[in-house]
Amino acid sequence: MAGKGLEVPQYIGCQHHILGRILKHVLDFYGSKTTTKPSLNYKFIDELLENYKELQSEYKAETEMDVDENPGWRDDFKFLYELCKAFQHCKKHAAFPVIKWRKLPSLHSARWNSRATYTLIAYFLLPSWRSVLELPACFIAEKWQEAWFSAQKFKETTYDNLLLGITKLGCASALKCLKTHWIRAPSLLDVPRSNMIAERAVKVMEELGEKCKKDKYLDLKFVAANNV
Repeated sequence: MAGKGLEVPQYIGCQHHILGRILKHVLDFYGSKTTTKPSLNYKFIDELLENYKELQSEYKAETEMDVDENPGWRDDFKFLYELCKAFQHCKKHAAFPVIKWRKLPSLHSARWNSRATYTLIAYFLLPSWRSVLELPACFIAEKWQEAWFSAQKFKETTYDNLLLGITKLGCASALKCLKTHWIRAPSLLDVPRSNMIAERAVKVMEELGEKCKKDKYLDLKFVAANNV
């Protein structure tokens, strides 16, 4: 911070975490939840978990599609990327493409991107849910994924496209989340808005906090020893 001439800490949130919160608001707006604890899944997720293998065999592909090679993402990111491309292909050609079905991702609350994967899978494998999931799936496969797979450095076009997509959905809570946690301006520090950067910042602040506590403790000892 000193090297940048900044006098106060700069708080830079993880872009993926913000996108996860936006996704939660969108799916809460469109999807019905079960009351089963502890997962509190959406009903379409429960259906996928119960019948995933059977549903794969019932899926009727109508066309082939080209999929880019994995640029280095882990498997769950790759699956999400492929499903987004499959949805885009489906809308462009009005035909369901061949899809390589992979292992279902973890539903841990810290990995909300997994719900995006489940939403797109449900669109393809659960015809009864297709009309309900049409708009959120379109949002995920177009505007949301553009931000998710970006370099996580600020770009006005990324923000504007995400804002446009949320506005079209009419989900007020998702719109409020975006405007609260993601301003349309570059960060003062030109770094990716990633979890890694956020965690490093927290660690630095914790170390500074411990140093401050230690310095204060030594000062108190000096005062006591010298009857100051």
